[in-house]
Formats: sequence, C-alpha cells, structure tokens
Amino acid sequence: MSEYLDMVIIEKYMTEYEAGISSYDVLRIFKDYGIKLSEATLRKYIQLGLLPRSHRVGTGEKGRNRGSRGLYPSSILKSINDIKRMLVEGMTLDDIARAALKYRRDISTINRDLDKLISNMTTEVMSPHFDVSLKPVIEKDLNKARDNARQLIETLENIDSTITNPKPTL
Repeated sequence: MSEYLDMVIIEKYMTEYEAGISSYDVLRIFKDYGIKLSEATLRKYIQLGLLPRSHRVGTGEKGRNRGSRGLYPSSILKSINDIKRMLVEGMTLDDIARAALKYRRDISTINRDLDKLISNMTTEVMSPHFDVSLKPVIEKDLNKARDNARQLIETLENIDSTITNPKPTL
C-alpha cells in the first residue's frame, strides 16, 4: 500500500471538487485509499503554512451555524500528497515548510485581499442606495470575479507547488 495517492486519482478529485473541497472530503479521500491523514495533521499542515486556509462559502441555509462552510481549493489534495511524498523521502516538516513558504505568504495575502475587495463591493451593491437597475449586472460580474479569483489563487498555488517541489507526484 502506498503512502500517498497516484496523480491520476488526485486529478480526478481536483476536477470533481473544482469549486472547492471540505476538510471532511479531504480526509475521506485519503482514508478511502488507506492513507493516514487525521484532522489534527491537516490542521498542523495549515498552521505551518504548508497548506492554504479554507475560505467561507454560503450554504443558503438559515439558522445558527448553517450560514457558511469552509472550502479549500481542490489543489490542497496535491499539496497534501506532495507533503506525504517528501516525508517518505526523508524531509522533515521544517524542510518542507522552508520550501513551501517561498511564495505561499504572498499568495495568501493576495487571496485575502481579493476576498475582502469582492466582499466590500458586494456589500456596496447590496446597500439600499445602490441603483437597483445595475444590481443584476454587477452581481453577475462579482460572481464571475469571485470565480476568477478562486481560479487565480489555485493556479498560483499550483505554480508555487511546482517551483518549490519540482519532483512530480507519482
């Protein structure tokens, strides 16, 4: 049994979860293939800056604690797999963190700034003084911007992963 996933499997799930993946699904995918990954380990990788933080996405449900859920970019599967492979190859988490932090902080800052900008623009459009006739067009454009921002961040994370970890995942 392998200690990490085959790239074909990762690509399949990255396509399936293109809009984002929950921590539950991340853990389930690795477990389904007999690969150890606990919630605590996932949190540790995030705290070390090896993986991106989740972003909140509205669920449309009403009620306490039902307004949003955390989703990670689907590229997190490749990142976790790369970490697992590097550990098998003898690298320490400190070694991996030094390599991963090369661009990760900049990407994280860009992601936060884009989220804040789009959120502020959405708030402005939803305000009562905003021209009602423009709302549908602007809302559509904001949704497109949100999707483009998510895709940009995912692309930058993939590039960063390739730069800082040029060995392909098996």
